[in-house]
Parts: sequence; C-alpha cells; structure tokens
Amino acid sequence: RRMIDGRFAMTHSSYTRQRIFDAFNELLNHMPFEKITVEMIINQSGVSKSTFYRYFHDKYDVLNFNSMVLAERLIGQRVCRSWREFLLHMCRGIAEDSWYYRRAFRSSGQNAHSGFLYSYSFGIVEKCYLSSTGQTSLSVRDRYTISLYCHGCVGILQEWLNTPEDMTPEDLAGLFYEAMPEYLRNTWIVEEN
Repeated sequence: RRMIDGRFAMTHSSYTRQRIFDAFNELLNHMPFEKITVEMIINQSGVSKSTFYRYFHDKYDVLNFNSMVLAERLIGQRVCRSWREFLLHMCRGIAEDSWYYRRAFRSSGQNAHSGFLYSYSFGIVEKCYLSSTGQTSLSVRDRYTISLYCHGCVGILQEWLNTPEDMTPEDLAGLFYEAMPEYLRNTWIVEEN
C-alpha cells in the first residue's frame, strides 16, 4: 500500500494478490482444499494464468501466504507484552477463523499447511529468543527444543480445531504457555512502532 492524498491505496500488485486471495477464500468456503485447483482460482479471480504464476507457485503457496497474511494481521492488531498474551491473542484469532484453519489443515504433502505453521511459529520463537539473549544463532539444544515445542503446538492446534468444544481458546493458550520451556517464556520482545 502507498499513501495517496492522505489515504492508503493498494498498489496494482497488492490488488491483484488480494483478488487471488479473495477467490481462493471463496472457493475454500464452499469446497475442501484438495478439490480446489489453480484453474479454479484463476477463473474465480479473473486473473490470467501468467499473472497467477507471477505471484504464486501453486495452490499451497496461496494457502500458506494467505495464512501468513492472517497471522500478520492478528499480530499487528495489538502490541503483546508477553508470550502468554501473544498466545491468547493468537488462539482467539484462530478460533474466530476456525473454518479457514480446519480446511487449511486438510492440505497434505510437501507444502502442507501444518508445515507452514510450524516454520512460521519456529521463526517467531527463534527471533524472540535470539533478540532477547543477544545470540546470533541457536545452539543445537535450543533448535531442537524450539522445534519440539512448535511441532507440538501445531499438532495440538490441529486436534483442537476438530474438537473445539473440548477446550476454550483461553484454555488452549494456557496449555501452550505451560508447555513452553521455562527458559523461553521470558524471551518475548516488544517491538516499538
């Protein structure tokens, strides 16, 4: 986006990407992810095949980038001051868009949604840990600990989305916080805008 006459306006590329996202979400709202094809996304969005491939590799790329946009929107909506607050905010946001996440988790294969969420969450924990400790890279122990934690959270999130009545978003956030290794809990950093 860029500023025009004191207002934010979409650039052509962000407008095109948004059309693809909207088309994908509309399709996902009416059918399982595995039945959606790139051709369907192209037809629904009204973009050309070459335009689609200029922005995305495949439908998994659209799914994962769309999820990143949702996550960034959740993260950017407020400044969280701790892991506990961050996890609560994320779980509530996921609960609000639970239909999307349930369908997204049905993707499988190399670019599955679960793999994206693992990588994305690993990146957040790694960034906070390195920033708060002043280290430039993770030790083997830290890498495996963060990996174990993130894999577990993604697995539990997927299970919870299939049976949300078992636990509230607040309970789920508390579980994620309690499962976080204690030495990681104090590594949250607040970025100033």
